[in-house]
Amino acid sequence: MALPTYDFRCVNCGERFSRRVPIEERDKVRCPQCGSKAQQLLTGFIYFGKSDGGGSGSCSRSSCSGCSGC
Repeated sequence: MALPTYDFRCVNCGERFSRRVPIEERDKVRCPQCGSKAQQLLTGFIYFGKSDGGGSGSCSRSSCSGCSGC
């Protein structure tokens, strides 16, 4: 089973690190430097969906500057 990767920061020393752990064990992760409790960092993400701009969603020109679908 593939495990998700989570980013953490130590509440004691500030060490930042990533771990692959099951979702139910995220609160048990300890800092690799000092052994203190680690807090999961929430990372943002960007979603690029298909435009509702009335275009076809693909460019027919060599430049997207005049394309309503980009």
